[in-house]
Parts: sequence; structure tokens; C-alpha cells
Amino acid sequence: MKKIVLLLVLFMSLFSLGQESYKYVIVPKKFHFFKEENKYNLNAITKSFFESEGFTVVYDTEEFPSDLAANRCSGLFLNVIEKSNMLYTKILFELKDCQNKTIVTSKQGESRDKEYEKAYKESFRAALISMRGLLDFKPKEIEVIESVEVPVVVVISEDKPKANPTAVTESQLFAIPIANGFKLVDAEPKTIMIVKASSLENVFIAQKGTLSGVLLKKNNSWFFEYYESEKLVSEQVEVKF
Repeated sequence: MKKIVLLLVLFMSLFSLGQESYKYVIVPKKFHFFKEENKYNLNAITKSFFESEGFTVVYDTEEFPSDLAANRCSGLFLNVIEKSNMLYTKILFELKDCQNKTIVTSKQGESRDKEYEKAYKESFRAALISMRGLLDFKPKEIEVIESVEVPVVVVISEDKPKANPTAVTESQLFAIPIANGFKLVDAEPKTIMIVKASSLENVFIAQKGTLSGVLLKKNNSWFFEYYESEKLVSEQVEVKF
């Protein structure tokens, strides 16, 4: 009898551990406190964040992949709580499992901006960033990753000598709207760069500490380019707008 009980407890323990891996995050296509889908692009921003954390993200209105449809417990379901008042826009995220148990709760993202779109984007991003490092629930798999060299392309006027840029990669940053541009923050969130809009699409005037340059989009990637000791430097920047 003791052996049977011991085996039953061991089985339940192994089953419990097995449930700690999640492949999917299910995100609402429309948040309950808005009347339209993807208001201020917030649903897309939220989806993009969890994708950057390594999850497969589906909207709750989409047809689920076959493995998720067969086992809803392989997904985490996002619940967004709004606690705004006259002074603050406040947002809180909860990730719940298939039994409605809360697995992760974010810190509360806040903004005092009076413009609704900026306030919601700032509070959403602050709450999302606070969950970084708390989402280690993906299935453990052994992956072989091949190293691929990505050429850095710099467009320079033909009547000037071409410079060979030094390529540097930045860690993931998030864009928080400010007047005439954005501040790019890391996971702390610490301000890494300030970018201001220019007259050209996908080109920003950029300031990173003492470095002045431009942030521009090339081949669907963002680069911060500046001169240092008469040498053109191009830093690839992983940023979510």
C-alpha cells in the first residue's frame, strides 16, 4: 500500500512539473476597456513583446494551431487589467494557465501623460518590460543555430568617399513616445537613446549619451549611425516601436 501511495505521489509530481512548460501565449484581439480591435496598436505591441520572448503568439479570435486546440494547457492566456483614474493611466498584466490559475503578474505600468495614445503605450510598455526574465516557461529543446553573417549596408552619396562601418549589435530596446519622437529604453527601464522625428520616413535624429547621429531603417532593421574618430560606425539596434 505504501508503495502504491509513493508511486502515485511521484506521478503527480512529474505531471505537475510537466505542466510548467508553455509554448503559446493567447492575446486578446480587443481589450475589454476599448471598443475597437488593436486600439493604438496596443494588441500588436503586446503580441510582438511575447514573440520576442520566444513564444508563439495567437489572438483569441484566431483558429488555434492543432496542438494548442488539442491541449489548451500548452498555452498561457493573457488578462489585462486597467486601473486608470483622472491622474494616471495604469495597466497590469496577468498570465493564466488553462485552469485559470495566475502564473505571472507584471508590475503596474503607469503614465501621467494627458494624451490617451501616449499614456496607454507608455504604461503598456512599462508593464510588459517588467515581465522580462519571469517568462522561462518555454519547452526545453536542443537547437542547432547556424551562424549567419548579415552585411551592413550604408548608403552614401556617390560624390563622396565610401566609409566602411564598424557593426555593433544593441540589446532589445522598447520605444516610449515623447514629444516629437521616442525614448528607447532597456528592460530596467533605463533610457538608452533619444530619437527625434526628421522630414524623412524611418529616419530619426538620434542622441545616445555623448554620441550624435541618426537612427534609420534599412532592410527591415534599425541602425544607429554616427562618426567616431573620423570613422563611420553603424550599430544595429533591436527596437520595438
